[in-house]
Amino acid sequence: MGKAKDLAEKPAYLSSAAAKYALGVHRGPFAPKESLDGNDLEHIETADTITLENIKRTPTQNLRRHWFRFWCCYVFWSIIFLAIFLPIFFLICIPAISQNVLNRSTLLLVEAAILEPRPDSLVLSMTSALNLPVSLPVRIDPMTLELFNREQPMNNTWSKVYLGPYLIKGNTTLGVTNQPTPIDPEQWYNYVWKFVHLHHPPLSVRGKTTSYLGELVSKVTMDKDIPQTTLNNFTGFSIDDSTLIEAREDGTNLLANATLPNPSVVTLEIGNTTLNLFSGDLLLGNATLPNLFLRPGNHATPVEGILDIKKLFNKDNLSQIVKDQAESLKKGNLKLKTIGTNVMWNGVQVPYYTKVMQGLTLEADVPIAGLLGNTVHSLLNGKDNPLANISITEPETDDSDGSILDGTGLDNLRKLKRAMSDVDLSKYSGRKRGMEMTIADLMATL
Repeated sequence: MGKAKDLAEKPAYLSSAAAKYALGVHRGPFAPKESLDGNDLEHIETADTITLENIKRTPTQNLRRHWFRFWCCYVFWSIIFLAIFLPIFFLICIPAISQNVLNRSTLLLVEAAILEPRPDSLVLSMTSALNLPVSLPVRIDPMTLELFNREQPMNNTWSKVYLGPYLIKGNTTLGVTNQPTPIDPEQWYNYVWKFVHLHHPPLSVRGKTTSYLGELVSKVTMDKDIPQTTLNNFTGFSIDDSTLIEAREDGTNLLANATLPNPSVVTLEIGNTTLNLFSGDLLLGNATLPNLFLRPGNHATPVEGILDIKKLFNKDNLSQIVKDQAESLKKGNLKLKTIGTNVMWNGVQVPYYTKVMQGLTLEADVPIAGLLGNTVHSLLNGKDNPLANISITEPETDDSDGSILDGTGLDNLRKLKRAMSDVDLSKYSGRKRGMEMTIADLMATL
């Protein structure tokens, strides 16, 4: 009974020796290992398979297949890249590009006016042209533009101007008009010194603002040197139309016109400027240029002076003057040297202009014939002869070696004085202008 029960519970094929090769209850016995060769195994493995042809994919198909497989990775790394790149682009690249455009721009000074000079302020007008190397319009916010001396150490700003908002497209004009401007007197003096003594010192400007290129916003800094032509020691300075007159109550006995060339585009209001007049190292008097106003170009400025005639014809000074100015006297000129002493505006001394003029020496050749001719012309109006009471005495030793016309310089000066005292002016009294004829008469008398 026990054996029959075991057979009922366990099928007969499971109890056989090949039962250990069965894969499932519904499969027959697996062939013994030793009865299968390689060909039979290959046949069994490939009996129910389908053979597919190897198809070559295009790069686009490979890319699409790759994208569909890894799209989540691409999205993830794209977000990481944009999170890094966009701040760099907008915070670094765009401002750098805008700054480079501004650095390559051209800034020129069109005109300027510096008026009402006070010890600590002035009135400034300035017009400049900014040309950007891009065709797109750029809008800028209001900015404070510092004017400074680049070669000076820190705290080298001499003034500031305040520019409003501008839309810059191509060549655009920027500037201010009649803006009251506080100044740093020391730094302003440094700039004025360069403006007077040098030929092409730049005007240095700097300032920060915000620029808008469409919706792109960036902070930019303007730091440029504006080229300019300046006074260059007043090259071409001259004194013309000089005339001796009867001394006024304030002592003025010399009138003339002075030309101080201004090749720049800057108009300068200086004020009442006083100069000392020298022949060599001998002080002969002084001259005042009232309300000196330097406009661009060559413009004559009236001169009122006090010439010490007695000192000029003093026997101790005359020989030295003739000797020192032999070459100029041969050409019929008297060389005068001027050095500034004081500058006043509206009754107040202007310290920076005074300091600059005190360090500036100007020389001019005054035509003697013109001086005498104008003097004689002034006498036609009934004025006393300013030379009539001047005596020229023979010095103990005459070391003059230069001649004016045909004799020694001293002899000709004596002749010149005598001609001025003795010339008959009555025949010119009816003429409106007798200067040209009087000069000819004087030359004939000599």
